[in-house]
Amino acid sequence: MRTVRDAYARVSDVIQSDKSVMTEGCKQLVVKDVAQKLSEYFELKTLPEMQIVYERGVYCVRLSFQAERVKKFNVLR
Repeated sequence: MRTVRDAYARVSDVIQSDKSVMTEGCKQLVVKDVAQKLSEYFELKTLPEMQIVYERGVYCVRLSFQAERVKKFNVLR
């Protein structure tokens, strides 16, 4: 019975990971858009890196980047 559950879990993981696959072109487009927006607030040292993981029915998206400085800006009221 345990091997059946393990096999089911593996198959389920494969199916779910297939759903979460984002093409490299799409991923690059998202990173480009995010970098453009982040550059309004930071002086970027590196382009953002993005990881997408499907966990328990939810996509977990992690962005990381390095910035040389935070830009000064005024807050509008």
